[in-house]
Amino acid sequence: MTPPKAQVQRRIALVTGIGSGALVLALFGAYVVFGSQLALAQAADSTLDVITASILAYVIGVAAQPEDHEHPFGHSRAEPIGALITAVIAGVLAIEVLRSAIGALWFGEVARTDVTLLLAFAAKVVFKSLVFWVARARGRESPALQALAIDARNDVLLSTVAIVGYFGARAGYPAVDAWLALPVGLWIGAAGIALLRENLRLLMGEAPPPARQAELARLIAETPGVCDVRELLVHHLGTVLDVRATILVAGDLTARAAHDIGEAARARLLQEGDVGHVAIHIDAEVDPEATEGA
Repeated sequence: MTPPKAQVQRRIALVTGIGSGALVLALFGAYVVFGSQLALAQAADSTLDVITASILAYVIGVAAQPEDHEHPFGHSRAEPIGALITAVIAGVLAIEVLRSAIGALWFGEVARTDVTLLLAFAAKVVFKSLVFWVARARGRESPALQALAIDARNDVLLSTVAIVGYFGARAGYPAVDAWLALPVGLWIGAAGIALLRENLRLLMGEAPPPARQAELARLIAETPGVCDVRELLVHHLGTVLDVRATILVAGDLTARAAHDIGEAARARLLQEGDVGHVAIHIDAEVDPEATEGA
């Protein structure tokens, strides 16, 4: 990731965190004043957004740092590690939201309704819609911003559910507030589990899909001078791919010419946005007649 791109991504993450922090204050205040379980659920979700944005801003900066003596393969694992922390926090928040909503239903607590609640929910819809559009526009080549866009889109849907709950309570169905808090809590938990699984996959070095591996092999094979791709090993190294390949070149080439072919194949792979490291091993064709003569 280039420094200019990292700066833009960090700025988007920081603005998202600051805006989400303001929403936490507004929504938690609405819960304290009006006893709305849905407001508490939304405040918990916004708290997760603050933590996520803060971690994202930090790890984007770390991941953008160049390779050094202590990290010869770079810092691409920083983002998945930050995401794992976020996943654990999501689980804790989900449990608290569900516990509070179930308690409200069990003890028959009734939330007061006020236009302030509606304004708080509407503010979240507007803010998260803006985050979605900006992150989607800027994140075409950024998995981190793509994830931020998806999270913002889901928050817009959840906040819309909160608005429905508000009008349901105003219409004489006060329990709908706590009932709707249940799926919100479940969604937070499910999002945490999905985040955990996805980033464990990256940290454990899982191979990309076969179609992607075949595409990488094709790119190597199309390099001028490559006769065959004998072996291809690809796995995730954090958010980027580590590619190791063995290619076959003509046996009558000089060592310099064979080296140049390997470097050309390596440079071609590094042009791919998801490839971070490439190692090319070179084998030379053996002339059967020359072998028999020997």
